[in-house]
Amino acid sequence: MRLSLPPAAFAAILAMLCGLSATAFGQNPPPVGAVRPTAAAPAPTGTNVAVIDIALVFKHHDRFNGQMGDIKRDIEQFEAYVRDQQKLLKSKAEELQNYNASSPEYKTREAELARMQAELQIKIGQERKKFLEREAGVYYHIYKEIEGSVGTFSQRARIGLVLRFNSDDMKEDDRASVLQGVNRAVVFHSGLDITPYIIADLNRRPFNPNEKPAGTPSVPTAGGIAPGAAPALPPRTATGPGTRPLVPGAGGTR
Repeated sequence: MRLSLPPAAFAAILAMLCGLSATAFGQNPPPVGAVRPTAAAPAPTGTNVAVIDIALVFKHHDRFNGQMGDIKRDIEQFEAYVRDQQKLLKSKAEELQNYNASSPEYKTREAELARMQAELQIKIGQERKKFLEREAGVYYHIYKEIEGSVGTFSQRARIGLVLRFNSDDMKEDDRASVLQGVNRAVVFHSGLDITPYIIADLNRRPFNPNEKPAGTPSVPTAGGIAPGAAPALPPRTATGPGTRPLVPGAGGTR
């Protein structure tokens, strides 16, 4: 007796057999030695970031402190000159009292005293301006030097962004310190501080604006600064060498 399946039943059986064959092939491992396809590693994205304490760099910059020390000594010498002139003017003012206020000699000496006082005030103003200009020049050139060192270091360490931050600890009993602390742009970082490297580079040799730094100490790899690799810094002090000098007529310490 001959059996014949309807076309629809035959198609269903064929589809089932093909499905079983595909499932069996998927469960069997590839032959030994066959190369497995591997997914491509994702390309690195983002920017390497570092932080730097610019105030600390100035504080421990040897040539900056030396130049500011020179300005401070010149200011102290000028202040001594001003004190001597003030003593002279006081002495002349006391001598003036020995003359009759209506006498010609009194008027002559009074005019001379007024002229000397005016000249001294003009000289104080002129010298104060010179000192401020010298101070601004020192800050300008040293900061440009810092920028150059940071740029060279960052390029070699593949750092794309350097943020300024304050490494001082916040003091609970100091309102100014607390305000500075809560307004910090950098709240947290781990191993990203390049300040010691920059200080070491700047103090390594005299700065030549026409020459790129020959190298940077212990350049870290991209992605972070190696712990313990940074040069040691001098201990912090309440009044460091970076204290700005006195300027005659400026009303005390600036």
